[in-house]
Amino acid sequence: MVILKHSFLIDIKLLFLTFLKKSWLDKNGYYYYLSTLKEYKKINLTKLIKNIDNELKKYAFIKNLKGDYIIFLSNYGAFGSFNEPNIVYVNSQRESKEISLTIIHEIIHLILEKDISFKKLSHEEKERMVEKRFNELIQTND
Repeated sequence: MVILKHSFLIDIKLLFLTFLKKSWLDKNGYYYYLSTLKEYKKINLTKLIKNIDNELKKYAFIKNLKGDYIIFLSNYGAFGSFNEPNIVYVNSQRESKEISLTIIHEIIHLILEKDISFKKLSHEEKERMVEKRFNELIQTND
């Protein structure tokens, strides 16, 4: 099950961590948001969560998940990141379909992380492995 949430404390955490990782994110070509509290896009969180939930229901992969995944929506940070065992952080300053696909990508990271760590893959190899699995799983029920 996917549980969508928002937390002001997570916003602050992601803003801080993104500043710390900015050099690495830039070097590796990642997109991220570091806008100030006054600049960030105001969103209707209830509507966004409903739209994301509707998007995610299109994917058999999500319907068949074992266990719970906590998804924090934030206006800050990279498009997606994760913390084991079941936490995903997703930037909410995009369309619900893009956010949903990022959620799936990050959940796949969590599912494959033990295998990836065991194989001691580079960052690029890890992303290729996740993308390969992602492309296999994103077939919708439409």
